[in-house]
Formats: sequence, structure tokens, C-alpha cells
Amino acid sequence: MKLLSSMLKRLTRVNGIFLSVLLATVSIVTVLFLYFSQNAFLEAFEAKTYDLRFRDVRGSIPVDPSIAIIAIDEKSIAELGRYPWARGQYARLLDKLKAAQAKAVLFDAYFPEREDMVNDQAFAAAMKRFGNVVLANTYEFDKNDQVVGVIQSIPELAGAAAGVGHINLFPEEDGVNRRAPVLIESGGQRHPSFGLMAAMIALGEKEYAQDDFGITVGERHIPLGERSSIWVNYMGPPGSYPRYSFIDVVNGRIPDEQLKGKILFVGATAQGIYDLRVTPFHKNAPGVEIHASVADNIISNRFIQQGGMTALADMAFIVLMGAIAYFLTMRLKLYGAIPATTLLLAGYIGYANYMFESGYWINIIYPTLSAILALLVGGSFRYLVLEKSAREMRSMFSSYLSPKLVARLEKDPEAARIGGDNKNVTVLFTDIKGFTTFSESHPPQVVVARLNEYLGEMVQVIEQHDGAIDKFIGDAIMAYWGAPLSQPDHARLAMECLKAMADKMDELHARWTLAGLEPFAIRGGLNSGEVVAGNVGLSGKKMEYTVIGDTVNLASRLEGTAKYYGITYLVGEATCELTRDICRYREVDKIRVVGKQLPVTIYEPQVGGACLNNDQLGDFHRALLLYRAGHWAEAQIAFSTLQQQIPNDRPTALYVERCMYFVENPPPSDWDGVFNRQEK
Repeated sequence: MKLLSSMLKRLTRVNGIFLSVLLATVSIVTVLFLYFSQNAFLEAFEAKTYDLRFRDVRGSIPVDPSIAIIAIDEKSIAELGRYPWARGQYARLLDKLKAAQAKAVLFDAYFPEREDMVNDQAFAAAMKRFGNVVLANTYEFDKNDQVVGVIQSIPELAGAAAGVGHINLFPEEDGVNRRAPVLIESGGQRHPSFGLMAAMIALGEKEYAQDDFGITVGERHIPLGERSSIWVNYMGPPGSYPRYSFIDVVNGRIPDEQLKGKILFVGATAQGIYDLRVTPFHKNAPGVEIHASVADNIISNRFIQQGGMTALADMAFIVLMGAIAYFLTMRLKLYGAIPATTLLLAGYIGYANYMFESGYWINIIYPTLSAILALLVGGSFRYLVLEKSAREMRSMFSSYLSPKLVARLEKDPEAARIGGDNKNVTVLFTDIKGFTTFSESHPPQVVVARLNEYLGEMVQVIEQHDGAIDKFIGDAIMAYWGAPLSQPDHARLAMECLKAMADKMDELHARWTLAGLEPFAIRGGLNSGEVVAGNVGLSGKKMEYTVIGDTVNLASRLEGTAKYYGITYLVGEATCELTRDICRYREVDKIRVVGKQLPVTIYEPQVGGACLNNDQLGDFHRALLLYRAGHWAEAQIAFSTLQQQIPNDRPTALYVERCMYFVENPPPSDWDGVFNRQEK
């Protein structure tokens, strides 16, 4: 039945572990499903991490020095009048920039209506003189994202320009411009963006090639995502690119060397023109700077890549973070796993930010969610179900087991066999000599204080030697080794503890004497053997884990018998045999304790301050052999001679008395050399 019960418990635990692993796995798979389905709620959070990584983590980085902005700003409007201006002003601008040897001019504006023949022709002629002038257009879409129209400049102007680029931007649902379309398909053709046109001019390329993963311009490969767009790698907040006021350029207030060789974007920065957009860095960024950023990304080959290999990395991290978080709950328990997982997440977020600075958008939200769910689902199940028995163990044993043993019990609760089991243990009983007399001669407060001091010191010694404190019986202590956890070296641990207790009592004796306090001493009994270990009491009311059996009873009898022999400690034969290599013993007697027919041999361990030397032990044992052989006269002489060396030794004196008695009153011929104890 015990074997079956143990197997059922272990099977239940295995099934519980399997279920907790299954729950953790389900939580990880759930996060993978959310990742594949691009859950809108979680994607919104991830998008915010994109903004935070720009604004609060990476910050601004140097822009490409070949790009600058010619700003249609408040200053220019104040001098030139209400915007839009006459097209002759743009012609003047182009002539100034031609003289300064600017490389290209891109107008973030389109001119869909004729103004007048003079200004239109002047503007067109200026564009032809300059050469690299790009005008803008914008496409209109229906609700299915299909192109239904285009707004563009009049043919006279469009024909004079070197090219046309679209200026469409597709803000996210929260209004932030994180992506920019590089190509727009209309009428079976793909039309480049303003930023792509600027980059092609800067790189001296007239064509681009498209593949499944993006487009190639010269040696630059541009990774494209949804709707042929790129994630804009913003260099910084508004104003990161050099700005020159339109009116200052037209009036020659900007030195030519600042404009020479530059790719110049002409666009509105004045708030009244309403071309302000939301970016990760700022809520009011000029739209022209977004196009400049796209051109900068292509020219400097600095992209933010998401998808492809980064998607595989995201999935790998979702699995890995969830698995590690669950593993931490197994190794550290829930309360230890929470801070450990927090550190894990901090490390992962740091890594994700490092990769972001390197141009790879590694997902933060999904792996974080995977770790948290695995921790809460798998870890909570372990805590609430699997670790319940471990918590019961701690509650039951923490008051009388060392923390080291309690920790072992928590890891393997089945090792205790709480329902009751046979164990090989060593049991110790100690008692204070003459404590009743001490109590009667001192005030109660003094008695309790001294008793607590003594018990506190002994408890520490027992715990240091991995013993279990069963109970205090007044001034007596009952402790044992080998239960609830099996300890193969239980007898050695107990004997080492007994030695340490003897040394501690010598220390306490000296301390009390120095303080002018009346000292007291202890005696003890130690025995090894099989016991029944388990819970005793009334379930739900009062339960206590303890050990019971003949081994326990004999240990208690040995403590009382030590008083009769006038010695401090008595040890049973089994304990002696198990510890002969670490302790010297004196065989004291063969006795029958009350209630038992079989005799036991008892031994005195040579511990503490008053020990016999090897010669004295040899003399005592030789005298004992004469006594057991019935040579009473010779034994009496031997014990008497020894008594002269150790006059205060009670066992030697007892044997002198017994020899004298047996000389006059020989025992029966079948005498077995056993002394019958009549007291407990």
C-alpha cells in the first residue's frame, strides 16, 4: 500500500509538472498566434516602442551633410506676402541656386493651375536652366487603397522638370508617420517618391531595379514592406537638417559655399501653411523633413528593417523568453522568478534597443508578453498546485529543522513520507541536572531567562548539525537525525552535535561563573535504530511530526540511566558502532532497562572537559573483563587501583562495590553479567 501510495503521489506530481509545462507552452503559442495575426492592440503598443526608441533611447544622430531645407517660413511670408507666391519668385530662387552650384532642387509642392503666361514660362525656363529640378504630385485613393486620381503640376511645368516624385504619406491609425511609401502603383506603372527621386540624383542613378524584397538603386538595396513603404529612420527632431530661409536665399544672404553641391528640399515650415506632420520625435514636424529623411536613409544606407530575418528573430525570442521565464519559476520559485524575469526582460529590451540602433526592429511587446504569461500561467500553477506541499512542509518543519533541511524538503516533499514510515535515525534526549532544585531556589523570571539562554544555544548547535528538534519537555530537549529526510550519516551527525553541545556547555559554565551566576550542567542519552516517523495528532486541530518506537524509548532511558552512573552522556550500542572512528568510548555496563528483557550494552562517549585518557580506558576495560569472567577479587583490586587515579569516577566506584558484594554473595552459575535497572 505504501509503495502504491508513493507511486500515485509521484504520478500526480509528474502529471502536475506536465500540466504546468503544457500551460506555459499554450501561453507561448498564444503569443505566437497574436504575433502572426498582428493583433491591433498589441501592434499599437509595439508602435509606441518604435517612437520611444527614437526619442528617448537612441536620440538624434548626424544627418547626411548633402541635404538641406529651403524653408518657406514666417520670415519669407512676412517679406514676400501671402502664400502661395507668384511663380516668378521660384524662378529667382532657381537662378540663385544655379549660381551657387547646388546639385538638385526638389519642390515639395505642385502647381496644378496656370497662373499667367509670363510667370509660368519664367518658372519653366528657370527649371530647364538649372537641370535637376523635381516637382511633386500626390495620388488620391479610394477606401480599397486603389488609386483613383492624381494631383500634379500643369504640363508646361512638369515637362520642364527633370522628374516628378509623389509626396504621399500614410500616417498610422494614431496619426504618427512611421512609414513612407517609396513607390505607388498607378495605371500599371510604379511611380517613385520624392525622397527616392532625391536619392537617385544624389547617387547619380537614373534607374532602379525591383525584386521580391525591395528595390536596388546603384549599390543601395532598399527593403520595402507593406504598400512598398519603408520604416523611416528619423535622424532627429524638426530642425535636424540645415534650414535656409527662402527669402534669404533669393536675396543672396546665404553664402554660395553653404549651398554648393547640396540636395535642396523646398518646402513649407510655417505653421500657417498647414504642412505639419506627426513623427516619433515631434507632433509638429514639417512634411518636407520626412521626405528629406527618406532621401537620407537611401543615400546613407541607414534603414530600419522589419520582417524577413527580423520576423524569425521575433518568433525565436517569443519562444525563448517564455521558456526561460518558465524555467526560472522551476529553479527559483515564483517569488524568486519575478525579479529574475524582470532582469531578463531588462536585458532583452536593452538588446532590442541595441539592434534598433543597428537598423533592426526587434519586437519588444510580444516576447515580453510571452515571458510574463509563461511566468504567470505556468509559474502560478506551480505555486498554487505543485508547490502547495512544499509550503506545507515549510510550515510544518521550519520551527524545528535547519533552513538547509527545510529547503531540501521543499524541493522533494515526498522525501518526508508525511503519512508515516520506518526510518533509521539517531535520537538524543538531554536534561538539566538538578533543574528542579535550581527552579525552587531562583525567582521565576531568572529561571525562564536562564532556560531560554540555554535552550537558544542548544537549538543553534542542533540546527548547525542538521538535526530536527522534536520538542521541549520542560528543561529537556528531544532531537533526532535521519527524519523526515533520510541521512545516511545520522549517527555521525548526532555524535558531532553531542561534542559541540558539550563544548558549548563548558563555554556557558565559564560565562555564568564569570558573571557570578549559579551554573548548571546537563546529561543526555543517544541511541540509534529504526523508528516510525510521521504525523501524530488530530488532523485539522493539532498535528505534530515525530518519531516513536523502542529506539526513542531507549534513548530516553539512557538519559535517565546516566544519572545513576554519575556521568554526563550515555550512548547505545548501535550508535557506538557507527561512530567509533570519530569518538573514544568507555563501555560502562550491560543492563536491562525497565520493561525490556533483552540486555543492552551502554557506552560513555569521551567528550567534554572530564575525559579518561587512553591508559585509564584500557585499565577500566581490563577490570571489566575480570568482572564479567567472575574473578571478583582480581576485578576488585583492578577497579580499586583505578579508583585511586580517578576518585570521583562513579562507574569505577560502583564496580568496586559490586565486586565486594559478589565476593561475599556470588551470583548464580548462569549469571550473564547483566545489571537489571529498576528505575526509568
